[in-house]
Amino acid sequence: MASVKACAPYFYMIVSQFAYAGSSILGKLALGQGLSALVFVVYRHLIAMLILAPLAYVPERNRRPSFSFGVMLKIFILAMLGITIQQNVYYVGLHLISPTVASALGNVIPAFTFLLAIMEKLNLKTVRGRAKLAGAIFYITGSLIFTFWKGHFVGGL
Repeated sequence: MASVKACAPYFYMIVSQFAYAGSSILGKLALGQGLSALVFVVYRHLIAMLILAPLAYVPERNRRPSFSFGVMLKIFILAMLGITIQQNVYYVGLHLISPTVASALGNVIPAFTFLLAIMEKLNLKTVRGRAKLAGAIFYITGSLIFTFWKGHFVGGL
C-alpha cells in the first residue's frame, strides 16, 4: 500500500500532462472549426465554474468568510489579470500555431519561473543551486529543440 501512495503523485502528474495535451488538441480543433478564441475561454470558464463551484461550496459552507465588496473586487482583479489573460493569449496563439508547439512552450513555464526567481540568490556552490540551473537549461533547451525542429509533416491539424 505504501508503494501505491508513493507513486500517486507521479501518476497524477502523467494524467495531468495527458489532460493538457488533450486540451490543446481539442482547442485547436474547435478553433479550426471557426470558434472564436475569446468565446472558447468564456465556455471554458463557465464549464469550470459549474464543475468546481459545488465542490468548493459544499465543504466550506460553514467556514467561509462573508463576501464583502473588497474581497469580490480582489477576486475579480486576480481572475482578470491571472488566468483569463493567459488563456486568451494561449488560445489566440494556438489558433496560429500547432498544438505541439503550444504544449512545448507550456513546458517552458518552470524555466521562466526560475529566471524570475533568479533575482534571489543563486548559489552554484550548493547542490540545490546547480540542480536549479541544470533544470532551467534542460527545460529551455528541450523546448527550443522541440519548437524549432524541422521534421516530416505528421498530421492534418
